[in-house]
Parts: sequence; C-alpha cells; structure tokens
Amino acid sequence: MVMHRTIPKGTAARAVGVVISSGLVITLMVVILLITQLGGISHTQSRGMFLEYLFEAVSAFGTVGLSMGKTASLNTVGKFVIIILMFVGRLGPLTLAFSIRPREIPAQLKYSEENVMIG
Repeated sequence: MVMHRTIPKGTAARAVGVVISSGLVITLMVVILLITQLGGISHTQSRGMFLEYLFEAVSAFGTVGLSMGKTASLNTVGKFVIIILMFVGRLGPLTLAFSIRPREIPAQLKYSEENVMIG
C-alpha cells in the first residue's frame, strides 16, 4: 500500500520479472564481455576494467548513450554484445520473452453473435 493505494499482484509480479530478467541479461553479457576482452590480459593489468565493462553494458542496455571509452577498443564479439544489449534494452526483456514463447492456440474458436435488424 502506497499513499492509500494498492498495487495489483500481477503488476508487482511483472515488475519483479523485468528487474530479474534485466539483471540476468546484463550479468550474462558482462561475463561474455569479460571473457572475450580480458582473455590474454593478466589479473594485475585488468584491474578496474570490470567496472568499465559493466558501465558500458548497463549504458547500452538502458540506451543511454554514455560511454567510458571502451566501446571503440572492443573486438568484434564485444561490439556484437553491445549491439545485442542495445536491441534487448530498447525492446524490453519481457517483450522479447513473450515473443519467443510458444503461443497457445485455443482448441475451438467461437465467433461472437450479433442480432441484426431486418426489415
């Protein structure tokens, strides 16, 4: 209850679903960025790069347009990850999930009736 109003359970569930799916998408893409970009770099040289790649990923997902300058130095896989994040962030994670899931086709279709005035 907020300001003497209640939020329907379905709306709250969708909000939680958006937050969780967004977090999973960003986490997965940051891991892919780290694997592809920091493969041959030692631990001491890669210090602080996690936050830079995380910032790039969150900025791409939010389609904000901000950058820490790492996007230009990404390899092809890294740029593709950023492109995917921009696309998913623009459409929304639940929109993509609903478009991918199989559609339920009703067993019987029944058209509505209408009385038509004759004469």
